[in-house]
Amino acid sequence: MTKYLKVPITSLPDSLMSADNVAHVYSATAASTSTRIDYTDGSTTTITHSAQAAYNFRDALSDAMVLTQSQSWTRVVYDVSMPSGVTISAITHA
Repeated sequence: MTKYLKVPITSLPDSLMSADNVAHVYSATAASTSTRIDYTDGSTTTITHSAQAAYNFRDALSDAMVLTQSQSWTRVVYDVSMPSGVTISAITHA
């Protein structure tokens, strides 16, 4: 069963992102304002957010991906526990 992460976006409805077939979760710096999810099929999801602290948003995404994969096959959506002070302003799927 396909699994999804649910994240809040400022001034928009919550967004779902695939938590399956993830190759890598990347943030350029510990205080980056952009985090990219690379998938094994070559597609990407780029998340624009407020500055993270010590990679806390990247780590929250990675942790949520691990947790959602360990859930029952009937639980396909998992809410990401957002780090304090981090808000998402945009998500781009390519």
